[in-house]
This record gives sequence, C-alpha cells and structure tokens, in this order.
Amino acid sequence: MAKRYDYMDWLRVISIFVVVGIHVCSKIINTSSPADWEWQFANAIDSALRWCVPVFFMLSGALLLTRRPDEPVGEFLKRRLAKALIPLLFWSAVYTAYNIYELGESYTWQEMIKLFLSDDVYYHLWFMYVIIGLYLMAPFLRILVHHMTQKTFLYFLVFWFIFSGLLPFAPKYFDFEPAITAGLFEPYIGYFMLGAYLFYYPIPKKRLPHLALLALAGYFITVFGNLSLTNQNGEFDEFYYEHYRPNTLAITLFVYVGFRHLAGKIGRNRWITRMSNATLGIYIIHPLLQVYLHKFFNINENTGSVLIGLPLTWLVLFFLSFLIIRLMQKIPVVRQIVP
Repeated sequence: MAKRYDYMDWLRVISIFVVVGIHVCSKIINTSSPADWEWQFANAIDSALRWCVPVFFMLSGALLLTRRPDEPVGEFLKRRLAKALIPLLFWSAVYTAYNIYELGESYTWQEMIKLFLSDDVYYHLWFMYVIIGLYLMAPFLRILVHHMTQKTFLYFLVFWFIFSGLLPFAPKYFDFEPAITAGLFEPYIGYFMLGAYLFYYPIPKKRLPHLALLALAGYFITVFGNLSLTNQNGEFDEFYYEHYRPNTLAITLFVYVGFRHLAGKIGRNRWITRMSNATLGIYIIHPLLQVYLHKFFNINENTGSVLIGLPLTWLVLFFLSFLIIRLMQKIPVVRQIVP
C-alpha cells in the first residue's frame, strides 16, 4: 500500500471545499454585472480560490510519478483507469438524464455518444477526462521523472511555463497566434510534473515570504484583470481565472508549498481522511445537489442576500455532498461509482 501523507489529505479536503465555493461564486458572477456589488464580492472571493484544481493535479503527480518506474504499465492502467472510467461513464449518464428530464434537452443515441466523447455532457466533468489522460501518460512520465536531474527537470518546467503560461497572452493582447504549440508542455501535464518536482526538491521554508508576495500580486492581478477585461469586452471574460495563468500559478505555489511545510505539524484526523477519500465523489455530485438545493429548498447564493446565501450554500452543499458520498461508499457495488 502506498504511503499516506497527512498534509496531502488536508490539502485535498481544503481543495475540494474550495472547488464547491468556486461553483457557488460562479453563479453570481455569471448572472450579475460588474457594476453590481454582488459581482465584485463574488469576484474578490473567486479570485482567491483558483488554485484548487492545479493542486489536485500536483497531488496526483507527487503520488503517482514518484513511485517505482518499473511497475508494469498494464497493471498500473488497469487499476487507475477503472477508478476514473467507471465513475465517468455512470455520472455522464446521470447528467445526460438531468439534461433531458430537467432542462428539456433531446438527444439521439449518436448525439449522446458524441457528447460523451467530446466532453460536452456537463461543465465540470472535464476534470475526469484530463485525469484519464494523465493516467495514460503517467507510466511514461514516471520514467522521465526518475531519470531527469534537477536541472533538466527545471528546464522542463520553465518551458512548460513559457508555453502554457505566457504564450496565451500573445493572442489575447497582441492579436496573433504563435506557430509553436505547447505539445508535451500542455497545462495540466505541467502541474502533474510540478507535483513530482516539489516532492523531490521542496522549496525551502525561507522562500515562503517571497511566494506570499507573489501570491498576493497574483490575487490582485486576477481580481482587476478579470474586471478590466470584462468591462472592456462588455461580457464576462475569465482569462485570468484560467488555471495555468502566471497569477494562478503564483497562488498555487504558495498554498502547496505552505502546506508542504506544515507536514510535521498536521496530524492525522479520521474525518479529514474520510473526506479526502470522498473528494472525487464530492466533485462529481455537488453540481447536481446545487440545482436541487435551490429547486426544493430555495437554498442558493442569493438566499437572504449574497452575504448570507453564498457561505450558507457553500457549507450546506459541501457537507451534504460529503454525507451522501460517505453513505454511497459503504455500499459494496455503489462504491465503484464514487471511489
């Protein structure tokens, strides 16, 4: 059995809690105007939360890419892909049914298959496709990780930052598309590899103040960058919300490294361990629960006021999702769809 790191459990739980918060904030951002204080409030919160998804990829990289590189590829893929493909297939069917019976959509069988293959079933399921892609690459990236020197590893990460972090600014601000594509330096592969790098080569604690300053700068760039682009374009522009922008990377590094240095101070907690084991299920189910909390109980981001509704919905949605997933995981057959 792989070694369990308590700080990773805590970080995973906080990250999934933050994911739920983003999806509550996004309802306000997508349905109001930057001229409204509610939009400004939600944007200020959301801008501080975008590190959560990169952290998931970094944790996966830290755990999967640092294991022995001679593990049989077939054995690894059989175990890992089952944990992602089975939930993806089942929940894609559930969300397709939701689209049909709740939203009034109509699909042929061919259209449903196309939706599934093109990641168009429901907005949050994109994460599952990326995870499956990373699992497919992990056995080969693991060999690369084990044979790279720290200097070579840094070169890889620098090129990733250039291709995924900086080049997207060219079409956004300078109206041209660079001819060289990212290739191996695709955004989430970089975070996957960064997790392994920081596992082997931790950033010293004395660098935390510098990372904190970068994170603070990243936060303000996110807040005012999105506001500026949205006002400029006349519609919501989430360019600075993207996970692979330099501003998000700065915040992500600070959070991840900060927790890494808390490793010796964070002890095991059985409820944190249980929540950590439920993160994938919470991720998959919470958008559906968000809809029905509003439909049947009138609990949403605007309940009372945004100042009340946002934190209320965030907390209720998170803990209700955990409770349901926890119960599902106790049923032998059902636990396959919420591993």
